[in-house]
Amino acid sequence: MCNPRKVMIHVAESVAEAWHRAISETVSQKAEVTQLATLTARVELDREMGPAALKMLEQVLAGEFPDHEAWGRNDEGHFTREIDGFSLVFDPRNGIFSLTARLTEMADVEITRGTEICGTTLGEIAFDAVGHYYEDGWSGRTEEKALAEARKQAEIRLQRALYELREKEQEKVLSRERRRLEAEIRRESELELEQKITELRRALRGKLQAELSARRQEAFATLNRAIGEAYRQTLRRLVLDHGGRVISDTRTGTVIDLELEL
Repeated sequence: MCNPRKVMIHVAESVAEAWHRAISETVSQKAEVTQLATLTARVELDREMGPAALKMLEQVLAGEFPDHEAWGRNDEGHFTREIDGFSLVFDPRNGIFSLTARLTEMADVEITRGTEICGTTLGEIAFDAVGHYYEDGWSGRTEEKALAEARKQAEIRLQRALYELREKEQEKVLSRERRRLEAEIRRESELELEQKITELRRALRGKLQAELSARRQEAFATLNRAIGEAYRQTLRRLVLDHGGRVISDTRTGTVIDLELEL
């Protein structure tokens, strides 16, 4: 056995390969759309019976009289009552009742677009592949075997270098094209979402108006019961405060039969 010797294979190759890849991108967007519809009515108790009548209505809504459940009250001091998803609100400062309905739905858009990208991979590949042997062929390490190993190593390295070159060049182009495609789809989806929001608002408005009309009678019946009680209590107080008396005071459904004597 003597000192090992080596054989070397130098690889230098120019690469110019055309390629094409299909890509696709998906953009999803959504928005919550809320629509309100309101009916309002002003209670004229103060014009008919003076400010005391409005104060009496507040007492009725606060639940100070039997058979009249107290309404809620919000941070603004308004009396509130929920009726099957509708909000009945009374503002005691101006005597205005409002019936408000709210509907919320989601508008969503999902767009997928694909395209085919074509390009060319250009580059130079150069490296050395080395094999070792012994002149006396010790341990089977002959020059022929060393040369065969060097060729095999060169082929493996060449394929790896080609793969890395292709991937690097293609990924650079594909990354740019994906960003361009996504931006294009996003602009399209924003326009489509805006259109859907407009259409959904229109549909919700129509639905709300129909539901408000259907609930209007029930809402104003609730309101009129409270106003009727305010009338009743105001008249009783006026008569009693002026030395009169209440002869009879009965209620049948929504009808109040009140007989007073001054």
